[in-house]
Amino acid sequence: MRALTLMGALALLATGCSFTTAAGLDQCETSADCASDQVCTRNVCLPLPTGCNEKPFGSTDPGAIAMAALVPVHTSTEPGAGVDVSDEQALNALLLALDEINQRGVVNKQIALYYCDTASDVERARRQAEWLVNDKKVAAVVTAGSSQSLEVAKVTIGKGVLLMSYSASSPELTVLSDTNNGAAPAGLVWRTSPSDAIQGSVIAHLLRTDSRFGPQTTTSKVGILYVDDPYGQGLANIISDRLLNGDASRRVPNRTFSYPKRGDVKSAVDQLEMYAPNLTVLIGFADDAAAILKEAATRPTLQRIPDGPHRWFFSDSVKDAALLTDSQAAAQARGFHGTAPAQGTGQAFSTFQNRFLDKYKKDPAAYGYTSNAYDAMYLLALSASWSLGTSNTVTGPKLAEGLTKVSTGATSPQTQLTNSNFTYLSTELAAGRSVNVDGASGQLDFDASGEARSPVELWQVGTAGFETLPPTLDPP
Repeated sequence: MRALTLMGALALLATGCSFTTAAGLDQCETSADCASDQVCTRNVCLPLPTGCNEKPFGSTDPGAIAMAALVPVHTSTEPGAGVDVSDEQALNALLLALDEINQRGVVNKQIALYYCDTASDVERARRQAEWLVNDKKVAAVVTAGSSQSLEVAKVTIGKGVLLMSYSASSPELTVLSDTNNGAAPAGLVWRTSPSDAIQGSVIAHLLRTDSRFGPQTTTSKVGILYVDDPYGQGLANIISDRLLNGDASRRVPNRTFSYPKRGDVKSAVDQLEMYAPNLTVLIGFADDAAAILKEAATRPTLQRIPDGPHRWFFSDSVKDAALLTDSQAAAQARGFHGTAPAQGTGQAFSTFQNRFLDKYKKDPAAYGYTSNAYDAMYLLALSASWSLGTSNTVTGPKLAEGLTKVSTGATSPQTQLTNSNFTYLSTELAAGRSVNVDGASGQLDFDASGEARSPVELWQVGTAGFETLPPTLDPP
């Protein structure tokens, strides 16, 4: 390595210049010229972004299609932080799809998938995204969660990079200005998870009409306890609004209470106890849900009493095996219900489930958004087929254009998005022909805003885990 005089890494990254003035860094041509914890960035050895791998999953060929995955596998940036098991399994679903795709090829190319663990930190995710977009030149980024996706979109949209989220559900994503100032023929932000406008409507309808939850009336009170981030805020507002609107005889009084993500929940539970609701909708993640359930168990008006005064109803993010590993929290949750995006019911889900079980020895249905992550990887590969076939290159705008060609409507025959059907679907898209796919997560009928309108499942915490209850639910 050759010593290079520079003003420093921050100035280099901020200006985009390859050479400035000062000292302390090494010049390079490739990352092989740098130390093991460094990467070659604009011909200079700089630290590898925390949480990122320099070597991609999938292909390492220089001509491979570069994509990236920003996944919060760990729950925080603190040393010894725990693993988010749902996102860990979502990453496994991405890698399963990647392996199946690369076995077949995308118009004679393969995919290199760069991976970064965001550790549930949005600022870290943004810095990682900047490295992936500016230095790895990825055409697409897969993300998780609403807060992270909204932050990463600030980087990707302006650079013309496509963002695909497998679990972001905030309605805020729907209204993003994501056509890159009109340069893209379609929006650059997509998701395989349904908007919480759907889940929120279903939850409110269930609470009003289903005897398993009350039903709630004008003399009842519903508490809505939500994590204070874009996901929790959006879903809480939708549920509250739906409960208060409509016919006066069916309006249900409610109050919302926020708590900090992975923070102290005691104050929020204090306020909830004073309100004394008949039922509380808990919107949050498994670790916070466990802390809330255990804290609530000490409060007389919130205690779990058979057929008693208070019941819980859970949002999709609570459906996480981590909740069940805490015996006290699991005991408090047992018997109560929640909603989540429904898994597919066709051959695509069955094939995915069997393949996942074979490789990872776990049932993907026990975790939220695994099938959505699997579909996200396949959809990016199919849109890359369109991009290559119609422009001989892979760019974010062409990927977005390709995604408008995978759901041609109910009048066209559907093709199950399975490994064995990928080559046919890829060939059709590369030839400039549209297809109509049905994914492992269900029908992928994208609308103009890049969202798939999907049904919702009702689940219950049973003695042996989460139990899905038929039938799937469409928004009222």
